[in-house]
Amino acid sequence: MIFPEDSVAMVLEDACKGDTISTPRGEITLLEDVEFAHKVNVLPLKKGDPVIKYREEIGYMLEDAPVGTWIHNHNMGCDRGKV
Repeated sequence: MIFPEDSVAMVLEDACKGDTISTPRGEITLLEDVEFAHKVNVLPLKKGDPVIKYREEIGYMLEDAPVGTWIHNHNMGCDRGKV
C-alpha cells in the first residue's frame, strides 16, 4: 500500500491464512493464502466497489470482501482492454 486512498496492498512475500501484515491502516490478518505480489484488501469492499491501487482504479469487486481477502481475477472484474 503506497497511498492512503488505496483499498488494496500488495504482499511482498508468500503469506498464509492467519498471517498478519503491517499497513498504514494497522495490522491486517489474512483470511486466505496470498502469493507474492498479489493484492489483499485493507478496507471492507462491497460488490461493485472500485479497487484502488497506487491511486488508480484497477477494477471493481465482483463480490463482497472483508478486510484481509485475497483480491484477484476470481473476485475482481476489470474492463481495461475490453472493446
